[in-house]
Amino acid sequence: MTINRLDPGASVLVVIDVQNDFCSRDGVMARSGKDVSSAVDMVPRLAGLIAGAHEVHVPVILVRTIHSEGTTSEAWRYRTGRREAVPNCLPDSWGAEFFSLKPQPGDFVVTKHRYSAFNSLEFTELVASLKRPSLLFCGVATNVCVETSLRDATCFDYYAALIEDCSSAYSRDLHEGTVNNIRANFGVVVTAEEILGQWRKTAGSNGSD
Repeated sequence: MTINRLDPGASVLVVIDVQNDFCSRDGVMARSGKDVSSAVDMVPRLAGLIAGAHEVHVPVILVRTIHSEGTTSEAWRYRTGRREAVPNCLPDSWGAEFFSLKPQPGDFVVTKHRYSAFNSLEFTELVASLKRPSLLFCGVATNVCVETSLRDATCFDYYAALIEDCSSAYSRDLHEGTVNNIRANFGVVVTAEEILGQWRKTAGSNGSD
């Protein structure tokens, strides 16, 4: 039997890497020539979704990347065959801070050092402890850390969903490629409005304000 992945009692909202270095026009990615405009445009919509999650008591996990000499192996540094040119999200840096989002009381903040949130033992133990079978993924970049985390969620036997309009890549083609790949192989693709509509419907049927 499958579940309703959008049921507020069954789901967790997982926000990946909405950080200054990845999203801000002053961050590392923008300074290296990446187009961050879709991330800038997406974040207000994501903020509304997070507010909706709080209203119906859906747990929110804000996942952030931190890179340092202690966490960066040679294999990781040369993962594409060339040395990573510009480090991002250094410890205690402005670039590692959340972009236009502020964790609220009750939110969880988890640090990872690789693309997948499941590389973090803190994250895997947290989602297991929440005992909710559905993970709703969004954030940056759609085709890198969001997709990698969502793929791993499926492999760990969670129901997975990609929130298409609360995720962003550095080109439309890269974003759409992941959307199509997730839809075909790894999970379902939904919008923020679809999720909020389901949450309002459920809250209304339960007599919540």
